[in-house]
Parts: sequence; C-alpha cells; structure tokens
Amino acid sequence: MKRKSVSSCLGTGRYTKFVIYGCAISALLVFSGGITGWTKAPETEKITFTSTRDGNTEIYIMNSDGTMPVNVSQNAGAEDYNPIWSPNGKRILFISNRDRIFDLYVMDADGTNVRKIFKTEALRRDPTWSPDGKQIAYAQGEEPNQAIYIAAIDGTSVEKLTDGFMPSWSPDGSEIAFVVGGIKHTPLGIYDLQTHTQKTLLIKEMPWIVNPSWSPRGEKIAFSKIDGRLDPNGFLWWERSNIYVANRDGTGLHQIIKDEESICMGPTWSPHGDQLIYTDAVRHPKKDISVQLFKTDLRTGNITQLTHEANNSRADWFDPMYSVSPSVRSLTTMWGKIKAN
Repeated sequence: MKRKSVSSCLGTGRYTKFVIYGCAISALLVFSGGITGWTKAPETEKITFTSTRDGNTEIYIMNSDGTMPVNVSQNAGAEDYNPIWSPNGKRILFISNRDRIFDLYVMDADGTNVRKIFKTEALRRDPTWSPDGKQIAYAQGEEPNQAIYIAAIDGTSVEKLTDGFMPSWSPDGSEIAFVVGGIKHTPLGIYDLQTHTQKTLLIKEMPWIVNPSWSPRGEKIAFSKIDGRLDPNGFLWWERSNIYVANRDGTGLHQIIKDEESICMGPTWSPHGDQLIYTDAVRHPKKDISVQLFKTDLRTGNITQLTHEANNSRADWFDPMYSVSPSVRSLTTMWGKIKAN
C-alpha cells in the first residue's frame, strides 16, 4: 500500500496547511473509533491508542501484535484522545471534551472510575506521567501561547515551567523533553527540573520537530521531523515527515523509517527499547487515505502494520515486566527492573 500525503481539516491536496502548535498537530494525528476488564494493571503487554472504528474517537487497548482491540472509554458523546499508561499500568491519562473544553482525564485500566484532573477550566493537552506516577506534565493554552506545566495527579501543586508543548518526562525524572514553540521553527527542547534551566537541541539539523519521546533507559529521544515551508502567516505547509532518533545530548542523529515519502508521526518506544510504534498514512485501493499504527524493529528494520480499520493513532505501550520505574532520587537505578509485588 502506497502511503501518500494526508488531507486534514486544515487543508487538502499535496500540501497541507499545518499549524505548528499542539492543537492542530493533534487534530492531524487523530483525524477527527463488551469491555474485557482488568481489575488491576494488565498482566500481559498492552498498547493503548486512539481509534475512530466505532464512529467516534475513543480510547482502545489491544495486544502488542495488534490483536483483540477493546474500546475502554465507551463514551459516544465526547471525543477522547492521546491515552498514556501510568508507570504501574493501573491508570490511563487522556484528553477529552466531556465537559465542553478539551482537558485532562484519568481512568482505571479497564475504563472505569473516570475523573477529571483539574477543577479549573482550561485547554490542556499533551499529557505525560512522571516516572513515579505522582505528577503529570502537560501543555496548556491556545496556540501560539502554549506553555509546559507540571502538577500533582490530583490537579494540585500546579507549576509553569516554560513555553512550549508536547512534553515527555525522562525515565530518571530529571528532565522533560518538549517542543519549543516558535514562528520560524519548533526545535527540540530539554528542561532540567533540578536546575530549572533549558537547552535547545538540533535547531539547525531539525528546525521542525514534534512528538519527542524518551527511550525506556533515557539515553535516546525519538521524534518526528517535519519537512515543509513556512508561509508569511506563520503556517508550515507540510509535505512529509519521518521518524528520527538522537542521543539525549543531540548527538548520534539518525533516520528510522527509510521511506522518503512517508508521513510518519508520533513515535512511541516499546518498554524494552527495541521497537517503535508510530502513525503513518495508508492509501487504500478505491478508498480514502486512512491513518494507521505501525511497528518497526530497530534491530532489523522490519515494519509491521498493527491496525487496519478506520483511523488509529497516538499509541502508548505497557509491559508489566517493565512497570517499575527508576527512582527519581537515584539516577543509577536501571529501567526495566522486574516488578517485585
């Protein structure tokens, strides 16, 4: 199947008018999809993702090979996006407009016990968990004035860190990777939570990036590089995108998907760090383009299509064998320690 350019609500044709800020990026990725319950965390590897296969944007869970998808959000009256597993796999953080405006919600792994994180109303998106599961980071505000915040999981202790969007909390808890907001570029930023300083990486090599994602051991960052051109109104006319990986200091940059015509977005690491899930566009014979989830093996380069029905995006991978996060206080703790209880 030949993967071509995607039409979105922002435009049609070979070039798509691509707003560089988080709301429009999320819209591009998501295209707006009997519960088998788990009383605790899943006992086997599971991937949570967004899907429109039930005619509404919902949160699903499936096996790591793409089989047995289950709708866990079950809310036809709202749109649910961007699910993120808690470090112990017992909860899923996600975005929803259940209360008119898109905001952050959390539910148990089986879709029950849904609750809104914050009592105050604001446009919040791009959630990520701290490694100990006690805090979250997220983007708040209208583009182009988005900022990165952190807060306790109950919505208290809110702290603004810096301007930007799409935060990703490092596995050792010391840094947050994010997209630096800007008109002429959106490079990769790293915010140090201990010194409250930040640095910008790869601004010349990768001026337009989105979706940064830390590797499980924290030594690498995957992200999507966008190719396009900027118009006078501050919009990026986007033609293609690809997945890259770099070391946490910006060295060792290399391209993952070799198809130069690909529209690959939103990389997410497997818990053991040897595979990446990402979103790409698929043109079906005599049908419209759809957005599907793919998995690539970083050792062999083999690519597997995980979803085939409707539109699917924004995946996150949980494995109970890797559910113990490193201690925030000890940077020498190894990721992937087998859970003791």
